Parts: sequence; structure tokens; C-alpha cells
Amino acid sequence: MAMEYSSPASLGIDPAAITAFADAVDTKGLGVHGLVVARHGRVAAESWWHPYRPDEPHMMFSVSKAFTSMAVGLAISEGLLALDEPTHEIFPEFREIPGQTVRHLLTMTTGHGDDLWGVLRALPERDGVELFFESPAEYPPGTHFVYSTASTYVLAAAVVRRAGVSLTEYLDERLFGPLGWATPQWERDARGLEHGGTGLKLTTRQLAQFGQLLLQRGQWDGRQLVPAEWVDQASAHQVRNPWFGSHESEVGYGFQLWRSSHGFRADGMCGQFAVVIPELDLVIATTSGSPDANRILEAIWRELLPGVTPGHEPAGDPDGAAFALDGRHVPDPRLEATDAAAEAAFAGQIFSLPGNPTGIERLSISFAADTVALETSGAAIGTRRLVAGRAEWVDGRLPGTPLESLREVPVAARAGWLNGALEVHQQLVGTPFRWIWRLIPDGPEGPRLVSRFHPDLGLASKLDLLLTPGQ
Repeated sequence: MAMEYSSPASLGIDPAAITAFADAVDTKGLGVHGLVVARHGRVAAESWWHPYRPDEPHMMFSVSKAFTSMAVGLAISEGLLALDEPTHEIFPEFREIPGQTVRHLLTMTTGHGDDLWGVLRALPERDGVELFFESPAEYPPGTHFVYSTASTYVLAAAVVRRAGVSLTEYLDERLFGPLGWATPQWERDARGLEHGGTGLKLTTRQLAQFGQLLLQRGQWDGRQLVPAEWVDQASAHQVRNPWFGSHESEVGYGFQLWRSSHGFRADGMCGQFAVVIPELDLVIATTSGSPDANRILEAIWRELLPGVTPGHEPAGDPDGAAFALDGRHVPDPRLEATDAAAEAAFAGQIFSLPGNPTGIERLSISFAADTVALETSGAAIGTRRLVAGRAEWVDGRLPGTPLESLREVPVAARAGWLNGALEVHQQLVGTPFRWIWRLIPDGPEGPRLVSRFHPDLGLASKLDLLLTPGQ
């Protein structure tokens, strides 16, 4: 069941505060892509920054952990798991970590000194759960917080083992379906197990609905979907979390949910937030591509919350007049005037790109008055054509990427010249990322393609390739 809409004023929210928040994140370049503000169970405002749109699921990253937590709570309520059950009883075939329980997986206090997710991802041919238990615990479980996607992966595996169905199937019947959602996409490992701690994709509206479910202590449309006691425990301060070195990352940690300066939140990298503030009966959801996500939270506290009237009670029926921020869009690239001579040098040539991870083997570029077109081909990707607008974003298909998880995402593209190079900005809709290509016509060894992602998360996206003409 979708949430109903009402004007901000009817819900005790000053719309100027919503605008102030949007202006602040835009001015600071914090990369918000979608925003939903809800109070008293009604949506007061929602907006998307072009080319992002309401119906496109967005990568959730560690918001996924909160959904795995709900699955664990449901499994406990059904007698499939127990909070203080030793992990060795669930996975007796693997090496035991003495004293480690389900609670320690939930609170990121497994005893390991580092997150093992990188190890698990680097060895896809191995059983990830086995690798987790093979890794020695450096601390007594329960004594040392280490933010760990690997811990949530093992939680997902525990639910799957005891329930006998996939994590997605388990939540489909109990959570996704009752919320009125089609089955969301959730990335899986080579064995078909959902990543648990990352990999889920949701729309901004779905993220807001999940926040509302948490605010209502697991109740939705008259049904108790998740036990209220579990939501209370999951959102409570369970453990100190001195980890990321910023205030909002050290307020406290629950069962895969974060405590905040105001309320609590589901939190995903780059600014995927479902902020829940029970004392104001308020939910704020953002999907974003921010290199400094905690500054989005600071903008909520500083700009939006002062416009929310404490103690307000809803009056009357929903009026359907939610507030929308008009004309918001992702930052346009800074580009210069067309370089006609350089375009003439590129046009009509076919370049080869040997030995690169994108799947692109050949590249050609053509120019028109309003657009730049790139045609790419390769055995792994077939032939693809990306059209980029000179003055506006043009929707298209990604020409190739070094990251498997991004191969089929929608893209909007702009192109133009900057400092003697043709820049092609590809905004990967449904992700935090912009992939920026710089095609340099006169490098010391010949034409080159240099690329990077923004935000830069250490992904395998930085390329520096010699373009060999005439092949």
C-alpha cells in the first residue's frame, strides 16, 4: 500500500526548510539524487534530481544490512534462530569461533580485527561462509566493533540455512509483498547467496516506506510485519562504534541500524539514508552519490529539522498536495567551446583498445551540432552506441564498464571539450556514480582514453589507455 500525500503545512513542516536543505546539499556538491520527507505516515515532499527518477531503483549499499536484520528478527520470532545462539551451532561444519553468537554478527563484534568482505569477494570460487570462520578472531567476541559486511553476509546465510529458501524469497512473503513491492533485485555470490550486507536496489519511495515501517515498529496497513520488540532492539544503542571517525558514525550501533544525533537510520554508502526520528514522527529518505555522506545528515539537522514543528498533530484527511522541488538536476559538467579541429581529427577513425577490463575493443566517435556519439564494440559487449548531448543530458546505454554490477544500468550523457580533451560525462542512473572519460587527441604517444568514477571509492575504474587508430 502506497503512502498518502499531504501538504507540508498540514503536517507541521515549513516547505522553506525543505528548499533550504536542497539548496544546501546542492551548494556543497553533496550529490543528492532523490528525497522523500514523510510525517505522520504521509508524504510531505518528494523530488528527484534529473536524470534520476522515482521509478528507477537505486543501489542501496549497506541499507541492505537493515533488511537482513529484519529477516533475522523474523527468523528468531519463528523459532528458526536465537539471538544468543552460537554461530557454530548453525554452521557446525566450519571452524568454531568460541563464544561467537548471532548477536555478535548483528552488532559487528565478531572478534575479527578487519572486515573480511574484501577477502570473500577476492575468492569467489571459495565458500564465503567457510572463509569467514577460517579467519582467526583477534578479540573475544562482543568486545571489539569492526564494521563488517562479511558479518551480515553470514547472517544472510544463517537465515537461508534455517528457512530453506533464499533471503529474497523469505522476505518476499513476509515484507516485500505486504509492502506492495515487486521483488527487488539483490546481488548474489557465485553460489546464489544474497550478499546480505550490500547489493539491494530500491527506489527512494521504497526506502521511505521502509523508514515508515521502522517508525511504526514493524506495523504496516494494520499488520505486524516485523515484531515490534525486534525493531526496538535493532534501533536501540547496542554497542559503541568508534569506527569511521565522524560524529554521526560514532553515536552508537544497534542490530544493523545506526543511532543518530536525532533518532536512528538505515545507512548506505554515498548517502543512502532512511532517517527515522520518532519524537517528531518523521522519516527522511535520500538516495545519493555523495563523497561525504555524513554532511547530508548535518544538512538535515541544520536546515530541515528547524522547520518541523514539535508536538504537531495531523489535522484532517490527506490533501494530496505534497511539495515538490522544481528544476533540480545533477551538476552539469564544466565544458568549453567546441574544438572543431580536434573533432575533425577524431571523426571517422576507429580506435582499438587492447587489454582493458571494460569489454570495449574498438571505439569510434562522430560529431553533430548538438550531440557527440560514441560507438563501442567487443566480444563481451557486442556493439553499443552512446549519444551524449552538448547542452543537455541524453538518455542511453552504457558503452562498457570495468564493474560487472554496472554493466546494464541506464545512463544519461553530456559531452564537450575541456583543456584540449573531449570529456564524456556518463551519469549512471540508479547508482551514485558518474563515469568521466577524457579522450586526449594529442598525447605524447598518441591519442589516449583516461577515465575515472566520481565519487572515487577505490573502484577498478581508473583507466589510461592508448588508442591505436586504423584497426
